[in-house]
Amino acid sequence: MEMNLDKQKETKEELKEVKLRFYQKQTSGCYVKARHVLVGMGFLVIFNIYVLRTILSVAIVAMVNSTEETGNLSDTCPDRGQVIENQTNSNGIFDWDSANQGLLLGCYYYGYVISNVPGAWLAKRYGFKLVIGVSMLVSAILTLATPLAAYASFELLVALQIFLGLIQGVASPSMQGAWSFWSPPKEKSTLSSAAMSGSSFGACVTLPIGIVAELLGWEAVFYVTGGYVLLWTFVWFVLIYNRPNDHPRISKEERLYINESIGLEREKEEKTAKIRTPWRGMFTSVPLWAINIAHFCGNWGNYTLLTMLPTFLSTILKFDLSLIGGLTALPFLLQWIFTLISGYLTDFFIRRLILSTIAVRKLNTIIGLGVPGICIILAGYVGCNAAAVIAFLALSVAFNAFATPGCKLNVLDIAPKYCGITYAISNAIANTTGFLAPQVVGLILLNGNNLGQWQLVFWISSAFYFLGILIYLPFASAKEQSWAKGEIVRTKDGVEVEVLMEDLPSVSAQQNRMQL
Repeated sequence: MEMNLDKQKETKEELKEVKLRFYQKQTSGCYVKARHVLVGMGFLVIFNIYVLRTILSVAIVAMVNSTEETGNLSDTCPDRGQVIENQTNSNGIFDWDSANQGLLLGCYYYGYVISNVPGAWLAKRYGFKLVIGVSMLVSAILTLATPLAAYASFELLVALQIFLGLIQGVASPSMQGAWSFWSPPKEKSTLSSAAMSGSSFGACVTLPIGIVAELLGWEAVFYVTGGYVLLWTFVWFVLIYNRPNDHPRISKEERLYINESIGLEREKEEKTAKIRTPWRGMFTSVPLWAINIAHFCGNWGNYTLLTMLPTFLSTILKFDLSLIGGLTALPFLLQWIFTLISGYLTDFFIRRLILSTIAVRKLNTIIGLGVPGICIILAGYVGCNAAAVIAFLALSVAFNAFATPGCKLNVLDIAPKYCGITYAISNAIANTTGFLAPQVVGLILLNGNNLGQWQLVFWISSAFYFLGILIYLPFASAKEQSWAKGEIVRTKDGVEVEVLMEDLPSVSAQQNRMQL
């Protein structure tokens, strides 16, 4: 009897593979696929989040009336174009000291880390389309209102930034949750990495945007970006749908291919299933905590360079301030390209069975944290060789992209049904570095803004990179965790419901379990 059941199961699997190959072949035409439209819009979701949260760090240079000397902070390197020895900005109208500026630039992340997990829950309950759409709409309105808040009071501007982070924190995990319905397993690293690369591309656009403030005034930075996101939101609501079955323009072949490959042709189950979120399993999962810690460690170095690289280039290497936007954008342009490449290579290795899923995840993590850990140290010990410093820092940021299809996307493997929530937990923990890393750097530089102190900054970042590797490698897994699995069982009333594995009594579960 058991042999017959095994044979039937094997036959079903073979038929499923045949159908998948047929559907995939049918979708190989040149028409625009619905899931690729979602990738493009998802890329812009992450791009929008990044732009709206970082434009203040660009605009604040023109907003503040600073008389603080910046030309003599270090005599390590020769002048590279800072003609004015005591450079000041007398055009700004706000007298915010460095402490207030640090508070203003970091307060966004207080709201952001709080709303990640609730955002994933909201997306699971109401659909990612609505959650992301509302998030972007409100974010655009808040951005447009930023100049008014700044003129009103410093406290109101701080409150607006915290609320902006709170609203935007729901979008990124919601976008990750979308792939549980839209991404065939053999494409998930490519599609998800392509969408997440929007953050790196955002840096390429945001960091040089200071020229807008110079030409049109700092208020224009917020009006231009806020207006763009407002228009984008309407396009989002027109083009995007929560699931393939809801999409009116998707081809029949693509819908069948996605649903069959993911196993989501379960409309009856989705309507009758009652299942709770396995919070206990998530917070006690060793593989998930390995992902969380590695994600945190990778973000520490990335945020250190993102927020402090302009200061390093200006005060240590003595670059002209007009060049800093382009120089800081270069590493993140490379990071964007490397994110796309690493995502494609990950799926290529898995699809061709060259490496197992967990082997690829670990290899990517070693590259994504190890290479940056080495390069950031070397950048601190090449003296005033500006070309070498920029090259090492660019390589550090670029290779960090491999961590995306490495430890960061590992949540897609261990909990595919809950990838939105698990990514939200990981992303919330990792983004605390958004305010922690700059504060630590600021404390170190209080003892002197010189090359020696920056070497300490780089050593700390490197230590975090290698700590992430040491913790991730022995504890990571690509197997779907037991707490993330559910079984369809029939109740006494004849209703089919989905129940978590940990809630199933061992005997009755075996008796009532149904084949999916």
